[in-house]
Amino acid sequence: MQISLATTIPKVPSFSTYYPSTSNQTQYNVQKPSHGISTQTHISLPAPCAVKSSSTGFLSAIERAIEEEEYRKARAEVIRKGLNVEGYSIEGHSIGGHETCVIVPQLKAAFDIGRCPSRAVHQNFLFITHAHLDHIGGLPMYIATRGLYGLKPPTVFVPPSIKEDVEKLLDVHRSMSQVELNLDLIALDVGETYEMRNDLVVRPVRTHHVIPSQGYVIYSVRKKLKKQYIHLEGKKIEKLKKSGVQITDSVLCPEVAFTGDTASDFYLDPRSADALRAKILITEATFLDDNCSVEHAREHGHTHLYEVYLNH
Repeated sequence: MQISLATTIPKVPSFSTYYPSTSNQTQYNVQKPSHGISTQTHISLPAPCAVKSSSTGFLSAIERAIEEEEYRKARAEVIRKGLNVEGYSIEGHSIGGHETCVIVPQLKAAFDIGRCPSRAVHQNFLFITHAHLDHIGGLPMYIATRGLYGLKPPTVFVPPSIKEDVEKLLDVHRSMSQVELNLDLIALDVGETYEMRNDLVVRPVRTHHVIPSQGYVIYSVRKKLKKQYIHLEGKKIEKLKKSGVQITDSVLCPEVAFTGDTASDFYLDPRSADALRAKILITEATFLDDNCSVEHAREHGHTHLYEVYLNH
């Protein structure tokens, strides 16, 4: 069974100078594999202002102001209380084409940075899935604000294909603003592992968007007694341990997975197995109804809600 909870903000009133608005919504989808329940919060916003009339000046300025005001109102109405799932708090919001940032405080982690919401600033780890501005646009502000608050430089993970461009972007901001922008920038590729702390590691997972992209799976590291010692009594196990014998194996358990923008091919890819069996899978479903077809969603590297339902 799948339960979808949606909060929709009314669209801006239509004006004759606008093109008809199109649906472009994104929300986070938190899945609990043990119960088969997903929770989604989405916000409907008009497409960016497009003016048919050749007139400019006062009228177009009013139109832009109306659109910005509607966006501001919609953003203010996003549910920020978050969810408590499997021992983790899931916070943040995702508005298609505007911003995506999801925060898991227990992991000190933010997934994508959107426009750098204030809660994200206090997360030590930032995982960037791809280079579209609604996912990476707030990166310089995130780094600069941490410096302003005297927080330690963050660890920022990016797909290897964009690391050089991210470095150039930050250099431009350093030059313009005359600030240091200190960070640890890590190009983490699919198949690689990074130790966040002694009981937590992260691995990227391949996703399917229109530009290079990747999701992330965070694993807890647990110790499991080796099979050959299971039959022994506690005192004998303790003796072996004190003698320096390695009596345990390290076992990785997927805790939280985040896809970012991806087509539904992700769910059918065998390499996505760890993400799909994580305690919490946060994924996207930009298109929700018949206003946009599954084919349209796939063409733009997104998942349609119908596909989530069919692959559930």
